[in-house]
Amino acid sequence: MRFLKKYFLCLLLLYCSHSYAQSKNDSVFSAEFISTTQLADAKAGEIIHLGRGIGTGKPVLFIFLSPECPLCQQYSLVLNKLYGEYGKKVNFYGIIPGKTFDANTINGFSEKYKIAFPLYIDRVLKLSRYLQATATPEVILLDNRSELLYKGAIDDWFADLGKQRSRTTKNFLHDALDQQLGGEPVAVKRTKAIGCYINDY
Repeated sequence: MRFLKKYFLCLLLLYCSHSYAQSKNDSVFSAEFISTTQLADAKAGEIIHLGRGIGTGKPVLFIFLSPECPLCQQYSLVLNKLYGEYGKKVNFYGIIPGKTFDANTINGFSEKYKIAFPLYIDRVLKLSRYLQATATPEVILLDNRSELLYKGAIDDWFADLGKQRSRTTKNFLHDALDQQLGGEPVAVKRTKAIGCYINDY
């Protein structure tokens, strides 16, 4: 009897520790879960839900960023250009995971690098864990049914940390957006995100 109690307690702890993760199918997500997850609006300083922007007729792009990550800073120009090109057809959400950065730091980053899309703070990593984001910068593109279209690096500019190519040869995110909006299947669904690991705090 004591063994059974310990067994079920272990199962319960295991479940709770992974309750935010999408474990059954990492390609299909819940629009309701995403839309009702609490985030903090870095600019307004309010707790918000993404709400109506999820599960509508538009694809959704989550961009995981860290204000002090050099790669996030370097990719700001690329991301702003993509937002200018696709922002009316795709809902863009910049996500700052964890409690490390306060609103002033995030807004300073936004102003310095002229981030054109909205930034939200995922303080308890609920959304980050659910979408299984692991690094910054990392992008996760979902269709209007919250099914995964693309997850990983923005492009192949960086082969690894500190290993920068002289030019980009593969534009993973741009191609995924083009293919989705053009009614074509996304050819490359996953790549490895190169950047700063998302810490568990």
